[in-house]
Amino acid sequence: MSQINFDGMSDTELLSYVRTHPQDTEAFHKYMDRLNERPGVLCTTDEEFEAELRKRINQQSQN
Repeated sequence: MSQINFDGMSDTELLSYVRTHPQDTEAFHKYMDRLNERPGVLCTTDEEFEAELRKRINQQSQN
């Protein structure tokens, strides 16, 4: 079995992999590490992330 290169995956690819391979704890931990490394991101779901992204985009367009 070949080793999967999680570092070579985009966030979207890794999230998709985690969703389709819920038993892969290494992938889950890698994804959670990425989320924890993001400064100022307080989102725990895709919906929260999208809402925060829309808010920030609106703030930038008003400046």
